[in-house]
Order: sequence, then C-alpha cells, then structure tokens
Amino acid sequence: MKKYLSIACALTIAASVITGCSKNDKTPTPVDPAPVYTVPTTYNFDNANFADATTRLGMYTEISTLMKNALTGTFDAAKAKAMLTNTGAPFTTAAYNTSGIQLNDQFAPAFKTDASNFIDSLAKASAAASTAASRGVAGVGASSANAASKYALTSLGVNYAQVFNKNFMGGLITYQIVTTMDNVVNQTIDNTTVVNGSTAMEHAWDLAFGYWGVPVDFPTNKTGAKLWGSYSTQVDSGFKANKILMDAFLKGRAAISAKDKPVFVAQAKIIITAMEKLTGAAALQEVKEVKESISDNMARNSRLSECYGFVNSLKYNPKKVVTDAQIAAFLALFPKTFYDLTLTDVNAIRDAVAKQYDFDSVKDIL
Repeated sequence: MKKYLSIACALTIAASVITGCSKNDKTPTPVDPAPVYTVPTTYNFDNANFADATTRLGMYTEISTLMKNALTGTFDAAKAKAMLTNTGAPFTTAAYNTSGIQLNDQFAPAFKTDASNFIDSLAKASAAASTAASRGVAGVGASSANAASKYALTSLGVNYAQVFNKNFMGGLITYQIVTTMDNVVNQTIDNTTVVNGSTAMEHAWDLAFGYWGVPVDFPTNKTGAKLWGSYSTQVDSGFKANKILMDAFLKGRAAISAKDKPVFVAQAKIIITAMEKLTGAAALQEVKEVKESISDNMARNSRLSECYGFVNSLKYNPKKVVTDAQIAAFLALFPKTFYDLTLTDVNAIRDAVAKQYDFDSVKDIL
C-alpha cells in the first residue's frame, strides 16, 4: 500500500512540476501597438480624390439653373431628365458630358422615380407661367415683399424646383454619405489593396467628404460651400454640424490610412447620426423662414416647399432612426393646399420635428 502511495505521490509531484514549467515557459501573445498618426486640420490628404463627387454637384447646379426657366415658361423637362442620366450631351460644361459619370445611378432607389415626378410637376407649373399663381391656379407668383422674387407654383401652391432640390440633397448626397459610412462600419470596403494611389475605403471616404460640398479648410473657409455644406452653416447656432462633421471626416480618414479600425468605425457612426440630425435641423431652419414670411403667400409657399422637401427626403436615408410611419405623420401636418397654411400648422410641424431630433431647446433659432 505504501508503495502505491509513493508512486501516486511521485506522479502528482511530477505533474505539478510539468504544469508549473508549462505556465512559466508560455510565450505571451504579441499585441499590436496602437497606430501612431496625426490627424490634420484640413482635408489635404496626399492621396485624396473626390473629383467625381464635385462633378456631380456641378451637374446638379446646372439642373437647378435650368429649373429657373420655369419662371418664363421655358423649362425643358426632357433636358433635365437627360441631365440625370448624362445622355445626349445636355450640360453646358463640356467636361460633364464626357465625364462618363451620371447622377441617376447614385440616387436612392426610391428617388429615381420621385426625381422624375418632381420634374414633371415643375413642368406643369412652367406651362402656366403666363398666369398669376393663386389658390387653385398654377402659375408664377411674386413675393408681396419683393416683386423681383418670383416662384413657379402648382395649383396647390407647391414649388417643385425647391422640392426637387431638397430631395436631391437627401436622395443622392445623404444617401451616398450614409451608405458609405455604413459600409465602413461593417468593413465591407477593401482597405488593403492600393489602386490609383489609394485603397477603396480611402477613396469612398473621400467621395463622401466631397458630397458634403465644403472646402478642404472648412469651416475656417466657407467660400463655395453648397447644399449640405451651406445648410450645416445655416443651422450652426443650434446644431454644431460644421465641427461635428469636419472633425469626424478628418479623424476617420486619417484612421483609415493608419488602419485604426476602432477609430474609423466610430467616426463613421458619428457621421451617420449627424446627417440625419442635420436634415431635421434644416427642416426647422425652413420653418423659421416660413414663419418670417407667413403673410407673404408666394414666398411662404416656396419656403414651405423647402421644408416639405427636407422632411420627405428623410425617407431616402438607409440608416435613419425615424420610421417611415413617423415621416408620413410629419408630412400629414402640411396642409394639402399650401395656401391654407396657418401658424398652428407651422408650429405643429416645428414641434414634431424638434421632438424627434431633440431640438426642443433650439427649435426657434435653427
């Protein structure tokens, strides 16, 4: 018996020695050091390229300019639609015609149909340009405060040039920015292979920045800022989108080049959230302008069309927090005929949007 115990003890001691040696001799798993890089103060990355985004914003500008012809009854809807698909050399800027890119293939799926319908609605108002716009009558109306400010309105008082413009901002720009950021979050874009000087993720991020429509040294320099770049400045008193977005675009791009995944994922999420809130803030900014012109039927209806456009554009955001049912409820607050708008209606729209995006404390200053 003692012999067996001695053998058992010996085996136990041997096992302990072996186990102890194994623990002591185990090589620690190497941990990659945190990337070291500098975040610049301007979007002057050596390999940045957002030329295609800039070209598309230029294409939009030409469409917007064409829409002004609705005031004289000469709006060419067919040409506007050709500009969307870049067919038949429709642009005044020759380089756009030969660029090989278009707007339509960048649209949110639903906006492809909506954009065409908005153009058709504007064409109907343009066809009645010789008639003075009024309740139930399509035509062109002048602001009572400034006769030089004229608007082509439908019989319901809607300015479809503005509806198109604001939905374009959601249906192309926000859609492209948010889609890119979501792909970055999910890391479905290659950030390893370098093609034409940058990885696919670097280039996609650059295009998203380009769609924002701001200078590389924004917001120190605001010259030439357009579309969302303009509105992020207009609402800055209530929502600091300029700093939020610029900081995130700079930090995220630097992190992508440094392969710092936690950081670029975090910045992409910030941009996704900011773009939806910016849309809500822009709608409230238009509410403010509507209230300022509440007794000026033509100017008020045009500004209400801008507000309507922003609210409607929320539906194109693929990562929106607001539901389709909530958007429908917001839109139901707008009168069917814009001439019927009351201050009560305006305040209801303001309060609903402000509550959704936590802007109650700044709803009257945006």
